[in-house]
Amino acid sequence: MQAKRRRTPNPNVKRTARIKTPSRMVYTRPAAWFLYGLLCCTVALFSLLYSCTRSWRALDLYFPLETSAWRVSSGYGWRSDPTQGEWGFHQGVDLACAEGTPVLAAMDGVVSMADRSTSYGNYVRLLHEDGTETLYAHLQYLYVRPGEVVKAGQPLGCAGQTGRATGPHLHFELFQNGKRQDPTRALGLPEAKP
Repeated sequence: MQAKRRRTPNPNVKRTARIKTPSRMVYTRPAAWFLYGLLCCTVALFSLLYSCTRSWRALDLYFPLETSAWRVSSGYGWRSDPTQGEWGFHQGVDLACAEGTPVLAAMDGVVSMADRSTSYGNYVRLLHEDGTETLYAHLQYLYVRPGEVVKAGQPLGCAGQTGRATGPHLHFELFQNGKRQDPTRALGLPEAKP
């Protein structure tokens, strides 16, 4: 077993007094890191908000109807369902127009669905290059098939009143990052009550 060596002070070295207050660096470093973290969070928040507003501006949508004779018959949001009379959230915008009016692709994309359902009637869903999706419902006829590549302004079908509808119109929905969005601003429509 070895004995512990004790350090003896060197008599040639002048001893300094011990610092009784902690170094200023001890306190400034955490404060600096806190301020740096706060700055990073602020920059991240503003860039997120900017990208959200920028994504709306980045959407250059082609108007989905080939006519000037249309009106917003039902906006995005809560409303009383005209076919069932129940209060519910309307997940798109209804654009009333004459039956047979050509319905056009809002952006270049690929047809992900072209089918029929009890509520939408004949509908087409497009997937666009930036991940945005658009849905066109209550069509009288479909002109496209799943997997088909379409250009902005290309006819997808014609407006009708298939499914749960009270008259001829186009039901238009917009999805960004997998979530439904209000298409009113993106289409440049006047604000309407649901």
